[in-house]
Amino acid sequence: MTKAISIGGTWRFERGRCWALLGDDGAAKSRLCRIVAGEEPVPRGMSVEMDEGMEGRVRLVSFAQQRAAARKGGFLQARYYSLVDDAGPGDTVADVLSFNRVFDVNPFEVGRSRRAERRAYAAARRRIMPLLRLRELMDRPFLALSNGETRRVLLAHALLSDPALLVLDDPCAGLDPDRRDELKRLLDALAAQGTSLLLSVRHEDEIPSCVTEFGHAGRVPLPDMHQRTTCHPARSADAPPSLSAPPVVELHDIRISFGRRKLFDGFSWTVRRGEHWVLQGPNGSGKTTLLALITGDSPLAYANDVTVFGVRRAPGTELAKVRRRIGMVSPEQQAYLGLGADELLEMALRKKPDLLLLDEPCLNLDAAAARRLRSRVARYLSSRPDCTAICVAHRPDDIPPGFGMSISLG
Repeated sequence: MTKAISIGGTWRFERGRCWALLGDDGAAKSRLCRIVAGEEPVPRGMSVEMDEGMEGRVRLVSFAQQRAAARKGGFLQARYYSLVDDAGPGDTVADVLSFNRVFDVNPFEVGRSRRAERRAYAAARRRIMPLLRLRELMDRPFLALSNGETRRVLLAHALLSDPALLVLDDPCAGLDPDRRDELKRLLDALAAQGTSLLLSVRHEDEIPSCVTEFGHAGRVPLPDMHQRTTCHPARSADAPPSLSAPPVVELHDIRISFGRRKLFDGFSWTVRRGEHWVLQGPNGSGKTTLLALITGDSPLAYANDVTVFGVRRAPGTELAKVRRRIGMVSPEQQAYLGLGADELLEMALRKKPDLLLLDEPCLNLDAAAARRLRSRVARYLSSRPDCTAICVAHRPDDIPPGFGMSISLG
């Protein structure tokens, strides 16, 4: 069944039913998710009806939750290293997923024992932790996680409360292909156990098989679910880059460990003027960390051999001159500044950067806005052939045209 999305009419959610919201209008889809989850008032002319026992058991997972965490803690890279090096670890993933945090329990409040809830929570935890591969993250600071890792933790936080209706706004954003497949399998398993789902998605390959009903936003026709768009991954350019072009980024023998976790052990990479690279790898493989070394947001740049525009990072190095030549778009900027990727891109291009860093540039954009952003990047790079660019992307269709070189981590 299909239904046009309008903020009006009657929306009924029944046990065991799973919906996917499709279409170009990302704002309409996100707003509907918030309304159904009770985080925004139901507007006049619209009603939301649910089966008995579902009211009050609706949980939403969205990028807005990451934005709130970012604003609470500060910009990601500086926040991360201050937490690790100066102020202690802060809230760990174990803290965020504790019984008291999931159910908003005051540990000092005298009240009912919640034994049944604790047993259900323990059973859900045993089932969910391995499915979302969270055991390896439990001791890490929540605010230090990558974008994809944060999504997994927020999803676990919602699932541990045993929701009757789970509302996921663009749940696959920021997830690498393996994690996307894992998420779809998990959602299929939850649906089989009776959890109702409402998913806002950007791509049809993000829809789990449990979905049988579809809503639609925008004027783009509902896709044929039996057809799939073929996407080709980035590949090396047919002709090797000119080694006479001066290097813009030089990373030599990079070694980074966080506690017992070894992220890089002798990693080297040279990016030359005019090259356009795609930086790939699974969630948590260190893609954003490498960008932080380049921009200087990570103090670990001074403990490693990092040279940008011929200037090696060392104590006393004037970072402002280098940063003026760099334009950047990232999920952390979106979260902390509250701006969209398209707005951040225009701010970055006004600088006429010699190095453009795109960290998941299409994150949180609907299909039409993502197309405009990719075209805007392509036009800029075409007009500035000497501009160097690095793009982090988990999906081939999020990569702007003209990126002919790739490197994979992990």
